Amino acid sequence: MHKIILYSVLIGILFLFVGCGVSNTNAKKGFVAYLKEHHNNKYEILTFERNFNAANMDPNLYWVELALKENLKVVINFEWDAKDKALCVSSHDTEDRSIKALTESQKQEIVLREELYEVLDEDVLSVDVNVFNHSISISLKSEPTFNKFHYFSNKIGNVLDKYPNTWTREAHIDFKIEREEKGFYELIVKPTAYDDSTELYRYKQNAIVANNYGSVKAENIDYIIRKEFSKPNSPVFLSNIWVNQKDLNSFYIAFEKHEPRKRLEKNQSLTEVVGMYLVEMNYPNLNKKNLTYYDYKTTDKDDIFLYLFTQLPQDYQYLIADL
Repeated sequence: MHKIILYSVLIGILFLFVGCGVSNTNAKKGFVAYLKEHHNNKYEILTFERNFNAANMDPNLYWVELALKENLKVVINFEWDAKDKALCVSSHDTEDRSIKALTESQKQEIVLREELYEVLDEDVLSVDVNVFNHSISISLKSEPTFNKFHYFSNKIGNVLDKYPNTWTREAHIDFKIEREEKGFYELIVKPTAYDDSTELYRYKQNAIVANNYGSVKAENIDYIIRKEFSKPNSPVFLSNIWVNQKDLNSFYIAFEKHEPRKRLEKNQSLTEVVGMYLVEMNYPNLNKKNLTYYDYKTTDKDDIFLYLFTQLPQDYQYLIADL
């Protein structure tokens, strides 16, 4: 009963906030006028709907999708502030996120996607490109081999080198097999013109990074880790995976250890993290070779990943910066 009352109150508050915002009719009229004045009516509006939710608590935000009339393949999307009549951009975002910039970025993504798809091997199922995030997602029939990574690196690097003004950082290339949300392996390719000498942490060319979630392999590793190391009332949680840069099926795996809280305060979880394990394993059998435990009583929790990285053998190091 209490939950029903609480939900009713929250819903009422949400409707109250929505009622305080610009009406849908006026919001769309204002946006259409903005497009006509600033962009010569070059876009077709595909979506214009209120994007108010409990996360942003702003009834004036709208989710917008536009298609460029001269090329309907060019579709951009963004949040629009109907009150301020401006794109809603995070204060932490340093990239140009204007409608013009988004359009040019999407045009480049289409060109890059088509060119990459053309030069890559026949077993590539699809290619997605995100210029703003400097990321590329490639779908394959099976996981790439070590030699295949170098093949992809050379092909992709040659394409990116042709667009130095568009691709201004290292590329993060995700390789996923069919039906995976995200690939297990991520390849780093640095364009020739990219100068990372002033960066605090610099990737080695062709560095291979492992993703902790979204793939069949990551799920299997997580399952084995929890099965072998979790105890009643003392669970463990996968934190990070480092892949051997010369052997794709050799890993160092970090996972946090939890124990029951000695004193349970209000709104706290039943357990608290007390330390971090680091174990060496091979895939697919995942038999442990070396196991080290770092107690947070004696090891700084805040810098634990940088510390663990320095403890890894050289073959697992994918950064060239001094840590």
